[in-house]
Amino acid sequence: MKNRHLVFMIIFILPFATNYSQSRPGFFVSGRFLYDSCGEKVILRGVANPNIWFEKDGLDRYEEIEQTGANVVRIVWETSGKTEQLDEAIQNCIDMEMIPMVELHDATGDWSLLQKCVDYWSSEEIVDILNLHEEYVLVNIANECGDYYVTNSQFRFGYEAAINQLREAGIHVPLIIDGTDWGKNINILQSEGPGLIEADPDHNLLFSIHMWWPKMYGYTENSIVTEIAQSVQMQLPLIVGEFSQMHGSCDDTEITENNSIAYHTIIKQCYLNEIGYIAWSWFGNCNPLWDMSSDGTFEMLYDWGLEVAVTDTFSIANTSIRPSSIENGQCNPGGVRTEPRQPASFTLSQNFPNPFNATTDIQYTLTERGYVSLSIYDATGSLIRTLVNEEKQAGAFSVKWNGKNNAGEEVASGAYISQLTVERQRQRETESKKMIFLK
Repeated sequence: MKNRHLVFMIIFILPFATNYSQSRPGFFVSGRFLYDSCGEKVILRGVANPNIWFEKDGLDRYEEIEQTGANVVRIVWETSGKTEQLDEAIQNCIDMEMIPMVELHDATGDWSLLQKCVDYWSSEEIVDILNLHEEYVLVNIANECGDYYVTNSQFRFGYEAAINQLREAGIHVPLIIDGTDWGKNINILQSEGPGLIEADPDHNLLFSIHMWWPKMYGYTENSIVTEIAQSVQMQLPLIVGEFSQMHGSCDDTEITENNSIAYHTIIKQCYLNEIGYIAWSWFGNCNPLWDMSSDGTFEMLYDWGLEVAVTDTFSIANTSIRPSSIENGQCNPGGVRTEPRQPASFTLSQNFPNPFNATTDIQYTLTERGYVSLSIYDATGSLIRTLVNEEKQAGAFSVKWNGKNNAGEEVASGAYISQLTVERQRQRETESKKMIFLK
């Protein structure tokens, strides 16, 4: 009798399990979170890389981005890209153990071009590519589609049609939808997002806000905090799909109070609320102030890029976790979900002044007792000076560096790294800052 019931249950359940696997081939969204095919929660941490305008296969840049520990690359693409090039760009990203999120840039700021993007994605050859990589790929339908004047109803009906066309074409991976007004409009995502999730047969959507939110557009640092909190409260599956240190034109050469963006607050609030973030962008912008690296290499990360990628407490390096399915090619044993590690219990501040030509102050804070090493390294990684090497109690500390090495000789002008290492209870944590010494 028990065996008969078991057979009945298997027959009864099997069609539903098959339908579920067909609609959830890889990553999927549940509630406000993204999960991989194993059910491991994934908090996206990564950068955008403009493949379509430079090395389309992305490999050279991926090798540099991978060193940050990023778990996702937002692949900048256009409908002019060849099918085989897109295939290679996606596969190379997977080979580097990072999640490929492909976005189409054609419709940036232009609502009339949404259909062009949808037609590209739903073409037979592109569907084949996406399905080939469906275990890992994410599809960002159209980058920043639409200007300030797109209405809520236009947005809702336009994306309802887009979602249905893509699902009918056989695309069941997570779809990412950007805000309007060149990505800045979070209100339209909050207003129309829940309805679009219900309209999606797969209920498999993420919404991407691009926080180009400087003071000159009426935003404040508190705007970041309150809008993220509101999105979390309403359980909206939100990511911050773009941000930088400033917003303006290709010709702007200065970061001012009016054009600067509170990127420290963005990455902190994303960490505290388990929201993914993707920085814009690795390298190749018309304005180098938007570049994270000065030449596209990990070694030449600088200023805001170095902080977001490596040195800030809430940086990619300090909070990114790659799901076991992409890092090891298999699920975590026992289906255990990995959670982001806690940020370090110390902070290393940016030296001041910087650049400097005589002395500079380096401040750091410990929240717990530990053995502290504060050292200066040159750009090649060679040790220049050890400033602190002793056990310290919790507290705030300040140390001066006079631009001299351990032998008392003045170093050459150039870039140097201050590195703070704290050891406690057999754990060792490190944070670094870039400094410029000018004679």
